[in-house]
Amino acid sequence: MPKPIIHQLALKNLGVFRDCATSLRKYNLIYGFNGSGKTTLSRIFSSLETGTLQADLPEGGTFDVELSDGVTLRSVGDYSALKGRLLVLNVDFVEKNFMWKEGKARPVFYLGREQVEFAEHLKKISGQKNEHETTHALAKTNKNNKSKVFTTYKRDTARNISEQLILGRKYEAPNLVSDYFTYEYDEAHCLSEDQTQLEREKMMRKEPLAEIKPLTSVAINSLNLINKVESILGTTIGEIIIEDLRDHDSMLNWIREGVIYHKDQDLLSCLFCGNNLTKDRLENLQNLINGKFNKFIGEIATLKAEAKKLQGTFETIGDGIPSLNDLSRSLHGEFEVAAKILKASLSAQSGITQVILELLSKKESTPNSLIDSNIHDEDIRIAIRDEDIIRRITDLNNIITRHNVEYINFENTKKAAATKLKNHYLSINHTTYLSYKQEEESAETELDKIFAELESLTKEELRLRNEVRKHGPAATRTSKMIHNYLGREELEVTALEEGYQLCRNGKPIKGPLSEGEKTAIALCYFLSALEAEGRKLKDLIVVVDDPISSLDTKALNYSFSILKSALGGVAQLLILTHNLHFMNETKKWLKRYINKKDDSKSEAALLFLDAVKNRNEKHISSIITKLPPYIREYESEYQYLFHLILQFTQAQGMTEYFYLMPNAMRKVLEIFLTFKLPGTMGLSDKVAKIAELNGLEKGSFLALDRLVQLESHADNLDDLITFSSITIEETKDAADVLLQMMKASDSEHYRLLEEICRVEPPMSSSQSQPVSVNPPTGIPTA
Repeated sequence: MPKPIIHQLALKNLGVFRDCATSLRKYNLIYGFNGSGKTTLSRIFSSLETGTLQADLPEGGTFDVELSDGVTLRSVGDYSALKGRLLVLNVDFVEKNFMWKEGKARPVFYLGREQVEFAEHLKKISGQKNEHETTHALAKTNKNNKSKVFTTYKRDTARNISEQLILGRKYEAPNLVSDYFTYEYDEAHCLSEDQTQLEREKMMRKEPLAEIKPLTSVAINSLNLINKVESILGTTIGEIIIEDLRDHDSMLNWIREGVIYHKDQDLLSCLFCGNNLTKDRLENLQNLINGKFNKFIGEIATLKAEAKKLQGTFETIGDGIPSLNDLSRSLHGEFEVAAKILKASLSAQSGITQVILELLSKKESTPNSLIDSNIHDEDIRIAIRDEDIIRRITDLNNIITRHNVEYINFENTKKAAATKLKNHYLSINHTTYLSYKQEEESAETELDKIFAELESLTKEELRLRNEVRKHGPAATRTSKMIHNYLGREELEVTALEEGYQLCRNGKPIKGPLSEGEKTAIALCYFLSALEAEGRKLKDLIVVVDDPISSLDTKALNYSFSILKSALGGVAQLLILTHNLHFMNETKKWLKRYINKKDDSKSEAALLFLDAVKNRNEKHISSIITKLPPYIREYESEYQYLFHLILQFTQAQGMTEYFYLMPNAMRKVLEIFLTFKLPGTMGLSDKVAKIAELNGLEKGSFLALDRLVQLESHADNLDDLITFSSITIEETKDAADVLLQMMKASDSEHYRLLEEICRVEPPMSSSQSQPVSVNPPTGIPTA
């Protein structure tokens, strides 16, 4: 099964890398100008190589490396998973492995006569260490799985609590851990389903329920009324003075009303029968009305009014009982009980009152009759109900008062409800939380124990390796690679008692090595050690940072051939360079691994370190992006510079590379005139000559001449990082004249260049992106 390789790389606040991310393939070319972050990038890979953060990396930065198997290595965690598989050739490797002043390379490895016992012991210790590494990996996986499960549980539980309490991101896993650390949650904090719903409604309520007016307290004495009614029901008006009316008791009221009417109307005859009303008859009837009878009827009417008033009181109390929906839900239970009892008592008392009214009406219609009511049989219950009404009014008013307190303290009530709910959810999850926590702690304890044993074995293995690695048998192989690299056999590496000896033509070198020779030895030394210590080439991830320093073109081609041959079979290759020629050679090699129809199937990535400077910032920032199409497709710097100039002449406003235009135009002019007018003439003379040959007008000639004069000394760092003194208008004029001159001098050459450099719609200054401080080609100064 193939070993995992680096799939994704994310960098933050590491030097020029503010916030950068990129994907990698099996073969990767990363091209960038000096200062764009190649060294920083190589040191990140060196950190992965050693499993420890390189001291020269900028402080405060972080990196995440995602492998093809889904594992992510983080700079803030354990990132030693690639240790032993990832090898880096960069300036730090050269400094650590070579002592140029003594002319010796630091040893690779060597099994001397005295180290046999160490080697045997090393083999034994390495075997034990390998077993512990497997055990450690399993324990680490177990611990990570437990941690992952626990982390997921904490996150999901916190999220659920947050959703229930509508807290958003104010309550997350750290808050959950803090709560469980601070308090003990048990069954006392648990709520029933109804209580949970109740507290949730309190918490969710946006506005408080309206304040409720308390019931009016009243004094009720139903027995007093009953006693008076019983008395009048058992009373008659005595002997009726008119004999012929005794047997017509129910007509007394009718007769009373008739007498009053006949008298008021001064009638002398009866309207009913037509007979005359004698004086004696009228006096008898009048005496009946004005005596006991009239008083008796008045007493009945008074009792009826009193009974209706009492009945009205009961109705008023009943109507004043608030609706259950108007009260806080937490008070519904006890309010419903008290209100039910009160309503029952009111209904019963109102019924008794209605009976009283009916009895009084009957008595009123037959005032001289004795009426048996049996109301006194209910005296005890009636008295109890009167007391119950008064008591229940008090109870309901107490409940209403508590409701009104909630109304006044609405926000505090909501907060208290939220706290109860949170405590409830924490309580019901507490046991599970402790279980997951215990499992994670047990796994971590086991991992720490295995790690301590592994660390002890690692230290012992390191000690033994230091004893064994005095020298290495790689001298012959390294020498052979150097011969192929340099294309000559004069330089070789020989092993001495305590290291390597560098020889030229068989003799120890006394003078210093050239930079090219140092580069050759460093690269070959690195390549010779790839498969040392049992490493397999197909499992390695190799990073090479600018392996062609100070090499001429021939040596550069040799170095590329060696790299291509030696590293083509590795699991993953990353080549970082700023050299245009080396980039082109590598690019041509890797293009065969690019699927133009489906990039997801490509095995190679052509990347570019683009250093940009935002207009409102002081410092540059690099990103890793795809190699610009013009670099990827063009075979020369000349073609790309011509493209920039052509784009510049067609732009409506400033292009993002405007300030590099003078330097770029001079470079194109130099190259064009070198082939068009070979010879020893200076550039100014060549410009004058070509202008004369092509009939350029004097003004145009002056535009090119000023370009040559102002840009003739652009050969130091200041000219790369400061603006040219040539103006925008002069630059535009010079660009137009340059293209006009090239077209007039060699129309076919110009046509072919124009066809290759198909210009896309230019970007105006108002649309331009952050200004790149190094053009994609790494344009050198003229």
